[in-house]
Amino acid sequence: MGALLDTDLAVEAHALSGLGVERLADRVISLGLQRDLTVSTAESCTAGLVAASLGAVSGASKVLRGGAVTYVDEVKHRVLGVSEQTLAQHTAVSAETAAELARGSRSLFSSDVAVSVTGYAGPTGGTEADPVGTVYFGLATAQGTRLARQVFPGSRNEVRRRATAFALALACIALEG
Repeated sequence: MGALLDTDLAVEAHALSGLGVERLADRVISLGLQRDLTVSTAESCTAGLVAASLGAVSGASKVLRGGAVTYVDEVKHRVLGVSEQTLAQHTAVSAETAAELARGSRSLFSSDVAVSVTGYAGPTGGTEADPVGTVYFGLATAQGTRLARQVFPGSRNEVRRRATAFALALACIALEG
């Protein structure tokens, strides 16, 4: 059947993502500082943009525990514990992989909140079911793991920027509790 996507979460994050990367990164760090909570990332198609945008904000060292750029399956498995069975059965671009990436990041970095990003930024890649621009997100907290899927239009860099904003929006949602 596959992992359950949270459409309410996706709608809320999509609305927030319009604030833009810089404002969202500021908000994540501010919320983390206010609530004494930490964040980590697991990134594939964004290649560290989420963690980098958080790291650009003053005070990040008290909130951002770390990030893992896991561009290839072997690293997803070795560093964050994504099962080889998940990768073989569902591929790297799937809700199942996003869930395991987020949980692996939360565990590795001992963070309160972890966000993961895996997708097809383009211009190549994609499938009929998951065309170029498809990105899966995981959000892991002590309450469990929530998942979202978005299909972003635009160039490779536009997809990566939109995915970064969406991931930051997810972190905001978790930190706002």
